[in-house]
Amino acid sequence: MKKRNIYTLSILALLTFSVSAQDVHFSQFLQTPQLINPGATGVFGGKVRGFLNYRTQWSSLGNAYKTYAASIDMPISKRRNNAYFGLGLNFYKDAAGSADFGNTMVGLSASGILPVTKNHTFSLGLQAGYGQYSANLSSLTWGSQFNGSEFDLALNNNESIVNQSSKYLDVGAGFLYQFKNTSNHFLGTKMSSFDIGVSGFHLNKPKQSFLSNTESEISMKIIAQFSGTFDIPSSKIALQPSMFYAIQGPHTEITPGFLLKYKMGGQTKYTGFFKESAFYIGAHYRVKDAIIPQLYFEFADYMIGFSYDYNNSSLASATGGNGGFEISFRYINKPKALQRASFR
Repeated sequence: MKKRNIYTLSILALLTFSVSAQDVHFSQFLQTPQLINPGATGVFGGKVRGFLNYRTQWSSLGNAYKTYAASIDMPISKRRNNAYFGLGLNFYKDAAGSADFGNTMVGLSASGILPVTKNHTFSLGLQAGYGQYSANLSSLTWGSQFNGSEFDLALNNNESIVNQSSKYLDVGAGFLYQFKNTSNHFLGTKMSSFDIGVSGFHLNKPKQSFLSNTESEISMKIIAQFSGTFDIPSSKIALQPSMFYAIQGPHTEITPGFLLKYKMGGQTKYTGFFKESAFYIGAHYRVKDAIIPQLYFEFADYMIGFSYDYNNSSLASATGGNGGFEISFRYINKPKALQRASFR
């Protein structure tokens, strides 16, 4: 019991520090477009797009740190080669330890999207969100409540805790450039596409006062991203490199990676339209932190992804290398004859 509470308090201390440090993030960053760039809102081939994400990590330290996310976005007034808008809604929540310490955020994203010729698209997005850090500290026990043999909740914990929650408003913005060179054929066609984006979050530098009577500032976060799809001609194989870079206060994250896509499927018997299915296998590496093998399955409008973080940082001595398991689900309502080339 005592050991468990030490773990709980250690994780709580770590996460309290991270309130003003790093934000929630997923290893499958390509499956969380609004969380990494508001400019990606509505930039896809289809009528509506939705994501569900779940992550659990550090289970070897006691109660696991769990993160949930969901998002939906769609293009508005989209016409061929004309400017249009994107609109999206996103949500995430994380919780850790016996106190369920974590952050809940609801954000609304809007973007302006400008196709330039059939190959180039530029977009600029804004995001406004409402967040709250919170914890249920009544479920914790403290050192002053240990009577020598057990924790006695009737004893005073001698802790001066001002707030158990802290609310804030958040503002973000992002720019995205997309190149796509493809045709209406599915197999055996030379095809290439890639995205490059830059975004910023906490641009208003919101204040929070969790577990304290003084305010601290949530540091601005800057993200740069790249992802691409490149077919190997006359084959069913495509190469998909990607890169994620983020800096927030003194913290930096660099995550390069590579997926191999194998395409399956063919022309339908009556309509001549394509129903693509494919699987993806590969890995990312979060520099100085974790190796992340990944596996995805895609059929028509649906995709499901799995990944696991094998920790190789200094924290590995406590976790035994056990990092985080992650699963994602994506749905895109695509036009029947749409080119199904991109990992978006």
